[in-house]
Amino acid sequence: MSGKSVARIQGNCGLFCTIFEPKSNTLQWYWVDKDDNIRWLREHRNYDDIDWIGTINDHKKRRKENKKSKHWLALNYCWTQPIELESNIEWQPHNLHKVFGKFFECDHILHPEVLLGFHGYSKPDKEGLSKNDALEQDIRYLTVDLDYSIDQLKKRKNIIVYKENIRHWAKSWFLGGGQVGDDYEIYYNMIACRINEARKYHISMQMALDRYDIPYEMWSLDSGNYDVFGLNNNISRYETDGSDTILKDHLHHMVDGWIDRYISEYP
Repeated sequence: MSGKSVARIQGNCGLFCTIFEPKSNTLQWYWVDKDDNIRWLREHRNYDDIDWIGTINDHKKRRKENKKSKHWLALNYCWTQPIELESNIEWQPHNLHKVFGKFFECDHILHPEVLLGFHGYSKPDKEGLSKNDALEQDIRYLTVDLDYSIDQLKKRKNIIVYKENIRHWAKSWFLGGGQVGDDYEIYYNMIACRINEARKYHISMQMALDRYDIPYEMWSLDSGNYDVFGLNNNISRYETDGSDTILKDHLHHMVDGWIDRYISEYP
């Protein structure tokens, strides 16, 4: 929206980086294939005159309905990657650091902990890597040039976001934090566990950045001024509510009860 480039280092089929570049009207991907080769793909995208509200509303739709969207950003933000990427990607790459320079060229970087070698889940109930433990105990699962990344991060404005309104946050988690089965008690306990872990994340990140003397500032998702990101717009703060909903519609009536229970158990 601000015309700035964004590198988003994350993935659902393996770790990769998506770069949104309004100035060149491109969408790019960097990943490592199963032969440890660095792969790169670029496609043309038109960032001019984007209908932001229409994009946000379409992103709230379920995947089947979303596929009919006329807004490319709604289609490509989370769900769609090039078939070349999905069919041949290393889940936990150790060569991706060789192109970190491309990511550091971007105005904004999302999930920068990867640049320090940290990768994993903030989901203690999910088998795999605990991101909070990695950050707190300095466990780097990825091979990186640590000195280079630290030096580059010290030159940037680093922002750690946190959430004050836990009830509002819990609603997002119960709507989109996992797949529900036949046992709703299991689902509640899974989501409650994930929320608790997520609530620790900003503290774990502070510990990691303090360890390397990387400066940062804290920013509230509920009360922070968006000017810090160079954004000047009139879209309301919670316009994106419901954009990551997984829970089926017929179960939405249970969410308020789950939230009440969660707040009472974990104030």
